[in-house]
Amino acid sequence: MSEPLYRKGDLVEVVRRGTIVDVDPNDPARYGIGNPNGCGASAYFRTDDDTVRHTLVRAAEWPPLCGDIWTDASGKDWFAHTPEEYGDGIALTCESGAGFVNDELQTADQLCGPFRLKTPGSRRLEQAKQRPERP
Repeated sequence: MSEPLYRKGDLVEVVRRGTIVDVDPNDPARYGIGNPNGCGASAYFRTDDDTVRHTLVRAAEWPPLCGDIWTDASGKDWFAHTPEEYGDGIALTCESGAGFVNDELQTADQLCGPFRLKTPGSRRLEQAKQRPERP
């Protein structure tokens, strides 16, 4: 039998990445992560627990849709629109003029993100109306 990797009293950091599948409506600081196609959460955590590090990797609403306004990690606003030079697809342009188009959106999220949806555009709102409500 081999020696255990850790011993009682060791200080360790455990990182677990997962999709949030539940936020407690009675206690919004409590959330569960797990498989979005599974049944419920496999683990619960609290946002106010100083022993647990919480880092947003990607917003649930990503990728952008035309008309959305997104905020980057530094607080700058970005507008999602159809790129003029391509005529279709999606572009994300910052208030300073910087921008990313179509396949570059993943790079935008890596360089400037994680992005948070600030204001949903009309296309996103229309899609939300067409989706059946979950129980």
